[in-house]
Amino acid sequence: MSLRLSVVQTAQLFLHQSRHLHATALRASVLSTDLFADMGLDKPRPVAPDLPPRGPFEWTSSENPVAPSRLFPDKNASKPPKYHFHAHFTPNNTKIFLADPKGRPIPKGCWSGGSCGFKGVNRSSQEAGYQCAVSAFQRIDKVMEENGPITLAIHLRGFGKGRTAVEQIFLTSEGDKFRPLVVEVEDRTHIKIGGTRAKKARRL
Repeated sequence: MSLRLSVVQTAQLFLHQSRHLHATALRASVLSTDLFADMGLDKPRPVAPDLPPRGPFEWTSSENPVAPSRLFPDKNASKPPKYHFHAHFTPNNTKIFLADPKGRPIPKGCWSGGSCGFKGVNRSSQEAGYQCAVSAFQRIDKVMEENGPITLAIHLRGFGKGRTAVEQIFLTSEGDKFRPLVVEVEDRTHIKIGGTRAKKARRL
């Protein structure tokens, strides 16, 4: 079997290179007793010009390539306590009371249309709801003076006439101080699903 000329030449070249590498390895294995001479450290090394400075380098504020790290809020940091603002609106009355973070009513923190000086059907009017909310705001002021900053969770129930007044008072100048404290708004109005037959509609 005959081989092509190119294959034979490639094999000869490979054998020649392998012999050369073997001879170079044998010469390199013969070392002297001077370790520094073998490593080439006995000769002065050339100093490269314009080398970058070594050691600590202070960047200016305009040249610093590293952006300052953003501080993340501490998850374990204490948050302001969340007080609860409960408002119950019925066709005959308006009731507002404040509760502490554990859900317990705070002292002197309950108001109704009757306690604000309204009688009869007027206890459920918009003016009665407005007066109850103003009294609640005054009590919240005293709570913040005693306990520091707080947050508010508003819980609404019912569709009486006083509901509109209480919702709007947070959007007026009287509620500018307390609007940033609100962190939660919840509607707790009962919705009847199924059940017994409803009462006959009242006619006046």
